[in-house]
Amino acid sequence: MVDTIVFQIVGFKNSGKTTLIKNMIHVLTNQQIEVAVLKHHGHGGIPDIGENDSEQHFSAGATASMVEGAGTIQLLSRMSKNEPPSVPALLGVLRFFEPHVILVEGYKREIYPKAVVIKEESDFRLLKELDNIQAVIAWPDCYQKAADLVSKPILVFQLGETDFFDWFLTEYFQ
Repeated sequence: MVDTIVFQIVGFKNSGKTTLIKNMIHVLTNQQIEVAVLKHHGHGGIPDIGENDSEQHFSAGATASMVEGAGTIQLLSRMSKNEPPSVPALLGVLRFFEPHVILVEGYKREIYPKAVVIKEESDFRLLKELDNIQAVIAWPDCYQKAADLVSKPILVFQLGETDFFDWFLTEYFQ
């Protein structure tokens, strides 16, 4: 059984979270670190569903529909309760795949260690509102202010640089 690390990447919409996570996945998998991702669908409503067979089964009313091909699965599930599942329950599903790390995009208020992406001035309020911040990743225009505001042990990195990935590997895998 793998002892899975859970780490969040949080920030406001269009702050660069998805791109940052894609880059993290490349860095981590190049080190033979297996990665799973949980993304909060923060755009409201049900995520878009296409028209392949399993998606059609789900749209027709199946509680869950899974398709497998060449060792890859796609799962769609409708929760029987009219409330979203808890983050720990969702992480439990991902832990089944035994990743070394689960990157969580969003779910800002959760308790897991996190990096906050700061794109603009109004984003700085997150640094006061959120718990368990391990790192701040600031866009170039906000980097200096972030560096001035944040104190150790929280580290500040500039978006687009590799320092954050180096820190993450050292902090969690060395």
